[in-house]
Amino acid sequence: MKTYFTAIAFLLLTLNSFAQNDHKYVKLSKEKKGKRTTLYVTNTDSISYDVFLKVDTKDFRRSSNRPIIRNIAANSKVKIMTLIQLAEKEGNYDTVFIVNEVAYALDIKKDFEGFDFKLDRAIKDKKVTLFTKDDCAICPDTKRILDNNKITFTEYNIDTDSTTYLKIIKEFQADKENRFENSIPLLKVEKEVYNNIESVEDFISALRKAFN
Repeated sequence: MKTYFTAIAFLLLTLNSFAQNDHKYVKLSKEKKGKRTTLYVTNTDSISYDVFLKVDTKDFRRSSNRPIIRNIAANSKVKIMTLIQLAEKEGNYDTVFIVNEVAYALDIKKDFEGFDFKLDRAIKDKKVTLFTKDDCAICPDTKRILDNNKITFTEYNIDTDSTTYLKIIKEFQADKENRFENSIPLLKVEKEVYNNIESVEDFISALRKAFN
């Protein structure tokens, strides 16, 4: 088991991750009451993130002695660990906290125990369409992002069905105020189209625009 978590930690560290509390949207915080210290993760973004937390201490008893990998839903605050200070100890501990933007691409079994997912009704009701193709390198990741955030979408693979995609291109060509790049993946949320997507980060940015 220790080897499993070490491997996961290495993967998270080598991907697009951020050091403790350096992330723009996801923060680790604590609340102290007597000998009890509770660690929370707050996500203020409109999409979910995977986080990795490891606590090293000889001064506390922990609710989990193993590293924790947890998915933190959009706009949520999640209790992730409780520390209870031992008698005659100073109360010191070290944390490794990593926020990972691309962990959804890994086949990791996550612990959803006590996970309270609340999705905004407006997001649920929005019509989302994703256009993909067979040789699109990031298309599998874009679909995982939508699935992980419980966003229902309709997929069109233009290698097998290009009719709807060509219709959208025609509409944009008729509107000279819009600049349309003929690229895949293409994301459409309601009537807004996001098409200059060259990386996973571009796709995440498009989702923020669409759902904020």
